[in-house]
Amino acid sequence: MAAFTYAPAIVLLPFVSFLVALFLGDRMPKGGALAGIAATGGSLALSIWVALTVAGGGVYNEFVYTWVAGIESVTLRFGLLLDPLSALMLLIVTLISFLVHIFSLGYMNDEDETGLPRYYAGLGLFTASMLGFVVANNLLMAFMFFELVGLCSYLLIGFWFREDGPPSAAKKAFLVTRFGDYFFLIGVVGVVATFGTGLFAPITEGGEVVAQSFPVLAEHAVVDGETAGIAMLDTVGLGPQAWFTVLGLLVLGGVIGKSAQFPLHTWLPDAMEGPTPVSALIHAATMVAAGVYLVARMYGFYAISPTALAVIALVGGFTALFAATMGLVKQEIKQVLAYSTISQYGYMMLALGSGGYIAAVFHLTTHAVFKALLFLGAGSVIIAMHHNENMWDMGGLKDKMPVTYYAFLSGSLALAGILPFAGFWSKDEVLYEALIHGLGSEGGLATSYIVAYAMGLLAVFFTGFYTFRMVFLTFHGEPRTDTARDPHGVRWNVKGPLAVLGVLAATVGFINMKPVAELTGAHIDFLHAWLEGPEEGGWPAALVTDSHHYGELLHDVAGVSAGEPLGSIGTLLASAAVSLALAVAGAGLATTLYRGPDPVEHTDKLGSLKTLFMHNYYQDEYQVWLATGLTYPLARVMDKFDQGVVDGVVNGVSSVSLFSGQRIRRIQSGVVSNYATLLTLGLVLLLAAFGIIGGWF
Repeated sequence: MAAFTYAPAIVLLPFVSFLVALFLGDRMPKGGALAGIAATGGSLALSIWVALTVAGGGVYNEFVYTWVAGIESVTLRFGLLLDPLSALMLLIVTLISFLVHIFSLGYMNDEDETGLPRYYAGLGLFTASMLGFVVANNLLMAFMFFELVGLCSYLLIGFWFREDGPPSAAKKAFLVTRFGDYFFLIGVVGVVATFGTGLFAPITEGGEVVAQSFPVLAEHAVVDGETAGIAMLDTVGLGPQAWFTVLGLLVLGGVIGKSAQFPLHTWLPDAMEGPTPVSALIHAATMVAAGVYLVARMYGFYAISPTALAVIALVGGFTALFAATMGLVKQEIKQVLAYSTISQYGYMMLALGSGGYIAAVFHLTTHAVFKALLFLGAGSVIIAMHHNENMWDMGGLKDKMPVTYYAFLSGSLALAGILPFAGFWSKDEVLYEALIHGLGSEGGLATSYIVAYAMGLLAVFFTGFYTFRMVFLTFHGEPRTDTARDPHGVRWNVKGPLAVLGVLAATVGFINMKPVAELTGAHIDFLHAWLEGPEEGGWPAALVTDSHHYGELLHDVAGVSAGEPLGSIGTLLASAAVSLALAVAGAGLATTLYRGPDPVEHTDKLGSLKTLFMHNYYQDEYQVWLATGLTYPLARVMDKFDQGVVDGVVNGVSSVSLFSGQRIRRIQSGVVSNYATLLTLGLVLLLAAFGIIGGWF
C-alpha cells in the first residue's frame, strides 16, 4: 500500500530538520524553526494517511535493514510495524510536536536568546527518536530509540546550560532513567537469548508466518507447553511462566524510569528547568509516554503473567496517589503539572496491570492532548509573567488573557475528570477496569487490583483539588504583583496551538464513550473498534493489537476475570458516578478555598504533612543518601578489596613467576657440556627416587 511505502519518511523528515537546524540554523530565520514546522507538518500528514490505511484493514510489518546476520542463529534487524496502536501513537506524537514547534516561535522569542539552532535541532531529533521508537517492530530496535529519546531529553532539559539548575536537572534525568534502562537492557538480551527473536508481532507472507514473535512463542510455551526450542529454560532452571515474568519485570524497569513511576519518578519535576515547550513534548507525547506505550506494545507478553500484571497495577495505583499528594502544595505552576503527569501515567499503568489495555491506550491519548495544552498554557502564562512561574505572584489573568484562560480551563476540566471533558471518559474507564477485574479475580491478584483501585480512586479527589487550586491562583482573584497587573502579551503562534488543543481536550474523549455505548447500544466506542480490528477475521497479522485475544489470555492464563455485581450497565454507571463525585468534590473544595479576590494558602493547615509533601517525601534526600551514604562507601570498600586482595594475588603470582624465571634463566648458559651434566644429574636423581619409592613398597 502506498501509505506504507512512504511511512519511513514520518521518521526521516524530523531527522532531516535536525540536520538542517544543526548545520544551517544559524543562517536561517528563527534558528531553523520553519524547517522543523514543515517537517513535523509533513510527518503529521503522512501519519494521517497511514491511519486511514490502517482503518481500512491494512497492517504493515516488515524488515527494512539487517544489522547483524547469523550469529549463533540470531539475526538482528530493523523493521517497521504499522498497526492500529502505532498508527494512533504516530498521530499523537506528530500532532503534539507540530504544535510545540509552532508554539516555540512565540516562547523562544527573547531577543537575548542564544542557541536557537541547537534548540530546534534537539526538537527535531527528539521527535524523530520517538517516532522511530513507535514504529519499531522489535524489542532491540525499540531499545535503541528508547535510549536516543533519553539522550534528547538530556540535551533539551539542559538547554539553558549556562544557568545553575538546568545542567543538574538534565544529569539527574539522564542518570535516573539510565538506572531503569540497565534492567531494560538485561531484559532485551534475555528475550533475544530465550526466543531467538525480539519481534513484537509475527511477520507473514501469503498468509504463512515466516518470522514468529516472542509474545506468541511465550504464549505457546505457557498455554500449549511448546518449550522444545527454548533452551534458556533449562539454563535458568525455571518454568516458562516464571522465567517470562522475570524478563517482563526486567523490561518494566526501563518503563518505570521513562514513565516516571515510583521509585524512579524523581527526575521529572526537576526536568521543568528546560524550556516549557520541551516540557509539553516530554510529558505529553515523547519520553514519559514511551514507557506506557512499550507495555501496551508487548501486552501479549505481559498478559500471560499474573505476577507481572499485579506489580504493574500496584505500581500504577500507588504512583497515581503518591504523586497527587505532592501536587497539592506546589507553588510553581509547572511543578503542579509535573506531579500531575506522574500521577496520570500511574493511571495508565493501573489500567495495563488490571487488564484494561484499551482503557490505558485511551487515557494515553486523552492525556497527550490535555497535558500538552496545560503545559503550553502554562508557557503562555510564563511569557506574560516575564518567566515568573510562582502562582502566588499571579492572579487576575483571566480577563487579560482570555484565550489562554479558556483553553487552560478546558485542559483543567479534562485533567480533573469532569464530565464531558476528555479526561472523564478515559480516567473513568481506567478505574472501571481495575474495579471489575478486582471483583472478578481471585487470590492475591484480586487483592492487588482492589488496593490499586482504591488508591487510584482517592487520587481522583486530590487531582480535582490541585487542578482547580492551580486555576484559581493563576487566573482568578486580584493581581498580586505588578507583573500580573500588566502582563506581557502573547501572539498568534501561542494562541493558535492553545485553541486547537483546547477544542480537542473538550472533544477527544468522544472517541470512546463506553458508558453511553453501554446505555444506548450505539457503536460509539470507536477506540474499541479501532483496536479490536475488523469484525471478521481480526487483523491480517495475528496478535498485532487484537484486544479480544488479550482478553482471552488474561482470563485463561493469568486468571483475570470481570466481576459486575450490578450488571454491566449498573456497575459501569456506579463506578462513573463515584469517580465523578470525587472529582467534583475535590474541585469544589478548591473553589471554596481559593476563589476569593485575595486567597490564603490553606494547605498550611496540613502542618508537617505539607512539609513532607513540599520535600517530595524526602525522596531526593533518600536517593542522595543511597548514592553517597551507601553506594559510595561500599564502592570504596570493594575498591580496597580489589587493590589489596585481588590485585595482591595477581601481583603475587606475577612476582613468583618473575622470580622463578630469573633464577631458571641462569641455567640457560648456552654451554652444551653443562646441559649434558644437568641431564645426567637429573637422570641419576630420578633413578634414585624411583629406587627409594620401590623399596617402600
